[in-house]
This record gives sequence, structure tokens and C-alpha cells, in this order.
Amino acid sequence: MTNDNVQDQRESTQGANSEPATRTLQPGRAGSFKFAIFADEISTIAAWREPTPLPKAPKSVLGVASIQGRMLTVLDLAALRGLETASNETDAKQLIALRGDEQLALAVDELGEPIPLVGSDLDPTLATSDTLLLGVLHREGGDLCILNVKELFPSAIQGRERRRRRF
Repeated sequence: MTNDNVQDQRESTQGANSEPATRTLQPGRAGSFKFAIFADEISTIAAWREPTPLPKAPKSVLGVASIQGRMLTVLDLAALRGLETASNETDAKQLIALRGDEQLALAVDELGEPIPLVGSDLDPTLATSDTLLLGVLHREGGDLCILNVKELFPSAIQGRERRRRRF
């Protein structure tokens, strides 16, 4: 990438007035875990459907579900964070299908109104030891953990084999 391209990229993210770029966060709750995901990382939000369980899957993997013709692995964020989950998964009301190669969806109990985020609002200091978090957003109703979507699947399988080896 040339220096001109880097400068163009900075200007497009900051705008012509050199103001910090804003992104939209979609807040939600899974069990007792309050989180937020950048809206541009969400493919779709769908009504709850019971995932088909996967044998020998970790507790944080609820199974697979079809959303808009795509088979997605459904994750329980509360279990992934080591928090107490609801008495059963049917308390989840929605599924958030994520963009990306991992084909993931998140079981969500509740979604909030989208929040515009200026880069300076994000507090990265609390997330330095946790690769699953990009940072924390301090709000009146409590702190929101900003998820690092790229680390969801590796965190869910916790060292288990990701894919079958091909010979």
C-alpha cells in the first residue's frame, strides 16, 4: 500500500473535516452478559429458532441453525464468558448472524437501540488481557463489552481442533 493510499484511507474514515470516524454499535444481552457488536459486522438479525445440537461440542456452542439459507454455528455468549446462563436456551429471543468466514450466529436474549460510537468513547484498557474484547463502552445503564468478532470462534472451541485435517 502506498503512502497516498494510506492517506486516502485515513481521510475516508475520518471525513473531510478531520473529525473522528463514527461507527454504530448494536447492544445486546445474553444471560447476564451485556455486550455490543459493530453494526457493520452483523449480517442479519433473525427470530429465535432452536439450533440442532452438535455432538461433543463445547458448552458455549448451542448447535447449528439455518438463517437465510446459511448453516451457522450458534454461540452462547454467557457460557463463552463463563457466566451463568439462563435455565434453558429457549429464553433467547433472537439470533444475530455475523458476517465473515466462520459462519457464526449469537443467541441473544435482548437487543437495545443502536448506539453511535466515536472512537474516543471506547475504553481499551479493560480489554487488554482479553482477546475477545476490543474495549468497553461506559454507559449510564452499565458497561458494554465491545466484542472482537474475529476471536469468537477460537474462544468458543478453546484449543479444540477447528477443522478436520485433509489428506
